[in-house]
Amino acid sequence: MFKNSEYAKNLCWHANDRKVDGVLRHPADTPSWRLVDHLWPDFGFEPRNLRLGLSTDGINPYGDLSTKYSCWHMIATIYNRPPWLCMRRKYLILTMLISGPKQPGYDIHVYLAPLIDDLKLMWEEGVQRFDAHRNERFTLRAVLLWTINDFPAYGNLCGCSVKGYEACPICGEETSSIRLPHGKKNAYMGHRKYLPHHHPYRRQKKAFDGNQEHGTPPLPLLGETIYNRLKDKTFPCGKRSSRRLNEDILNDYWKRISAFYELAYWKKLHVRHCLDVMHIEKNVLMNIIGTLLDIPGKSKDGLSARLDLVEMNIRPELAPVFDESRTYIPAACYTLSREEKVSICRTLSDLKVPEGYSSNFRSLVSLENLTLSGLKSHDCHVIMQQLLPIAIHGVLPNNAKVAITRLCSFFNAICSKTLRISDLDKLQQDVVETLCLL
Repeated sequence: MFKNSEYAKNLCWHANDRKVDGVLRHPADTPSWRLVDHLWPDFGFEPRNLRLGLSTDGINPYGDLSTKYSCWHMIATIYNRPPWLCMRRKYLILTMLISGPKQPGYDIHVYLAPLIDDLKLMWEEGVQRFDAHRNERFTLRAVLLWTINDFPAYGNLCGCSVKGYEACPICGEETSSIRLPHGKKNAYMGHRKYLPHHHPYRRQKKAFDGNQEHGTPPLPLLGETIYNRLKDKTFPCGKRSSRRLNEDILNDYWKRISAFYELAYWKKLHVRHCLDVMHIEKNVLMNIIGTLLDIPGKSKDGLSARLDLVEMNIRPELAPVFDESRTYIPAACYTLSREEKVSICRTLSDLKVPEGYSSNFRSLVSLENLTLSGLKSHDCHVIMQQLLPIAIHGVLPNNAKVAITRLCSFFNAICSKTLRISDLDKLQQDVVETLCLL
């Protein structure tokens, strides 16, 4: 990449042409980037040294012909370039391809060994390269800043549990969760812990779980703390029998020690693993749409959910009513009539957007069945941030409409091209309040 003069010049963009004014536009504006410069000044002094991000996910290379086949790719990107070039397809590097047919799970660290060796070489020794822009040879080094994944892959790379009672990688063993006896799933509570101590939501009982909240949010574990806790543990590779799995693994939050801890700098980084916001947006949108349109198998509101509310002794007005012949579920504020569902679907179906903005929603929305199908991640991204507030504007009551609109505004803010650091604390408080409203 340094043999081309123009490419070599772009790899120094972050040091020569970047605008520095306290606004987040590029990974070079983040504390993680500055931390590397502070802890290892010899690395940061050379602007040509590479800052990398790594992403992985499972794909099915055979389309619909084999739904059980899972192939995992490792794609790296170089953040030295300007933001309009970082994610260009020709600049993405396929570092590894893990063939199927089964996903590697927590044993993905075995497959990562060759990649880890290359990253260690690039950090400790570097390689000699010729810079066509400066017309000189130099030692090129590289650092991996973070990985970007969906939630299941996050757990595989981090080595921690992302399901069950302790599914939050940040809270860890202090995750606030309960088991819903009728829904047969875990619910993650305790959002009010993240509110300011004087916030009125902390003192409310009836609107939440019947208790006041006086707790404080758990502190995220530092990389060095995690490494010191796991470095002396032994984690056998391979699949275990169901009985041993239940006895040994499910009782421990940590399933593996991440292979990335072999990198000398990994445990000192602020953020080691990131979640892909596109996956989150798609999951959130499908849950909202499925509940509003009452799509079979997609709605999160049903008899089991109402019985769990009764079990928790909250929202008595939503409790199901049992008659001799049938069970009646009272309408909630988000329960829509058929005409209101048609209004939402027709709003999305009749939208006309510029070419390349999104898919043709007319082909994805069924006005007959009142469902949305075949949405890609980018379509969900567009609907969640721009179109959903418009579709529900004249349909939902104010309390439900405000909660969903605030959630859409949060995703729109964190996905914007520019973001001020001073706004992050306000966004954090806003999204916690939004979760409490929901």
